[in-house]
Amino acid sequence: MAGSDASQAARTPASHDQSPMVGPRNVEYAVATGAQDIRDTIVIKEQDLFLLTDLNGNVPRGNINGLGLYYQDTRFLSAYELVLEGIPPTYLLSTGEMRFAEVQELTNPDLRLPNGVLIRKETLTLHRERVITPSAVDDLLIVTNYNVTSIPLQLVVFFDADFADIFQIRGFLQISERGTLYPPAWEGNVLVFRYDGIDHVSRFTRIEFDPPPTSASGGQIVYDLNLDPRTSIRLRLRVYVAVGEPAPTVELPNLPVLISRGTEEYERWLQVQPIVRTDNQVWDDLVRRSQLDLHLLQSGTTEEPFPAAGIPWFATLFGRDSLTVGLQHMWYPAQVAGILRLLARYQGSRVDPWRDEQPGKILHELRRGELARCNIIPFNPYYGTVDATPLFIILLAEYYRGTADLALLRELEPNLRAALDWMEKYGDLDGDGFLEYQRESGSGLTNQGWKDSWDAIMYKNGDLIKPPVALVEVQAYAYAARMGASEIYHALGNESEAHRQRYLANWLREAFDRAFWMEDEGFYCLALDGDKKQAQVIASNPGQILWCGAVSEARARRVAERIMEPDMFTGWGIRTLSSREVRYNPMGYHVGTVWPHDNSLIGLGFKRYGEEGRLQTLISGFYDAVRHFPDLRVPELFCGYDRAQYHIPIRYPVACSPQAWAAGAALLFVRAMLGLVPQAPRNELWIVRPELPAWLRSVTIERLQVGNSFVDLRYQRQGDHTFTEVLRIEGNLRVVFVERWEE
Repeated sequence: MAGSDASQAARTPASHDQSPMVGPRNVEYAVATGAQDIRDTIVIKEQDLFLLTDLNGNVPRGNINGLGLYYQDTRFLSAYELVLEGIPPTYLLSTGEMRFAEVQELTNPDLRLPNGVLIRKETLTLHRERVITPSAVDDLLIVTNYNVTSIPLQLVVFFDADFADIFQIRGFLQISERGTLYPPAWEGNVLVFRYDGIDHVSRFTRIEFDPPPTSASGGQIVYDLNLDPRTSIRLRLRVYVAVGEPAPTVELPNLPVLISRGTEEYERWLQVQPIVRTDNQVWDDLVRRSQLDLHLLQSGTTEEPFPAAGIPWFATLFGRDSLTVGLQHMWYPAQVAGILRLLARYQGSRVDPWRDEQPGKILHELRRGELARCNIIPFNPYYGTVDATPLFIILLAEYYRGTADLALLRELEPNLRAALDWMEKYGDLDGDGFLEYQRESGSGLTNQGWKDSWDAIMYKNGDLIKPPVALVEVQAYAYAARMGASEIYHALGNESEAHRQRYLANWLREAFDRAFWMEDEGFYCLALDGDKKQAQVIASNPGQILWCGAVSEARARRVAERIMEPDMFTGWGIRTLSSREVRYNPMGYHVGTVWPHDNSLIGLGFKRYGEEGRLQTLISGFYDAVRHFPDLRVPELFCGYDRAQYHIPIRYPVACSPQAWAAGAALLFVRAMLGLVPQAPRNELWIVRPELPAWLRSVTIERLQVGNSFVDLRYQRQGDHTFTEVLRIEGNLRVVFVERWEE
């Protein structure tokens, strides 16, 4: 499958009927030897292409932390390193504020030339401007001599391309079979790297230079420069990637034009978002950065965009993550509709144990690299998630509440029906009314909730749980999904199905309470095992049942109280696992760290049940933590050490940053603190008990969309009270102040 057909297949998600070329292969799983630390890095991205570098803007030769240029789960450059006289330059400044472009200011260390001449440190500058587009990276280097004499200087750039799959880079598996990796070759002024994969697809990295280098050997290019005093030399290069057929050489574009285009695109993105202004510039910057990161993470095609889950490891479509972002970012209806349509297109249509696929099931993730295309891994797409299907229904209902868009309900009603059928026929493995998971694929995920690492779900004694597993939060999702489905069917005029779904939801609510409640702990257990035995573990999962409205007010208060005790709340946020549990590890991915998205959903639950004080504590911990992260970028997770222990949050070494649902956390916290509950079918916006934290005195939100209407609101905190003023309404909308969040 070569040529243009291969190119098309690699650039666009394959439909379900386009089967991979070869059958499942045996995989040798390795001890994790992948990336260990990506904290001090820079990422720029546009659609499916992204570049991850160190602060110098380099991808060092032999780096073990996954730095490089990536396209569709493949690393197209594994080295991209600039040196002066064999020595890396000294870092001064790096900025990636624009997300699609970056600037570095570098200088020289002391350099002893071969003729014995010393170029003293900090007498040269290297100014680098870099812009990324959907298929290329453009670099401008300006070398300036601040010495009083002329300087001979050798500047070398090393390039290499291993075309490694992201799963190999992460250290998840080793394979003995690879395709053909060609030596670097020159085609005129263009350096070409090529790899013919075992998926019968050719991948190319092409690098063009202006002016041509003085000399070159393999992937090493050399510029022998002579710089007069106070003069500069400009060098341009372009790295572009292609799948199937090599991209044609084009004239090097003008960088200011590329920057202008990218800036305009980001500004258009911001213009369709509500504008949030406060008296706290740090919070304003945090919200703006989160909005910009959500645009950076936009991937896929212009016709079918989606928020990639996170950079660098999850730069692809994830069902659960996209749906969560939709809930957090409800104020951008077009994005939510796009997420729903795309996931509906990939909805499971058959029973396929290799992919954990069943009819009506929403996918877990879609990979587009060589290993997925060859069925060495089952992620093409993979369906091993128990919660994406009810979350799909929840988001569809939430979208309707925010837009009153009956047309999309009618369009996706077959997908809604299929999702509900999956919940009854496949999701409930033993017929007890609960949703459970048990892996079918030998290469799939053992745990299939949002905490999907191998050790995330356990008994009190630390033993791993016996499947099939019924997770606590998934039952709440199922309740909210059925309540949402009832509302949808009522809107569509199908009253019998609306009544049936509400009846099933109410039954589930009662059965759930009986099976999962731990009276001695005043909390819900983490899960039920295959024998319906409680995993009596204190974890963050029960905090998410609150935003679903799945329990009584009395039980909700006890959950909120318990989850904010010191073994769970670090001062920065709520841990994934209590520090008293056997498997607790403050650095454990799902067994003790703090996840901002998890905290934002728990915070929305606090709002729903009137736990305003705890909501303010949670938001304030989040705000204080994010102020310590570079560029105010919210990471995927951070370590679960107590705030009193170190007074700064400890960064997790390989956390994705940015990550979509982490960026969405700030936006959901805004919604919670302002009490915004859209009811577009009623032409109403409910405002439920707004309360600003102590570090905010005023908030203005402009062009908040509800249905086809827009509203501007101003919030003012005076003492312990928050007052709300309606500044402007455009369209047919009523703003209603309510004390209770009831739907």
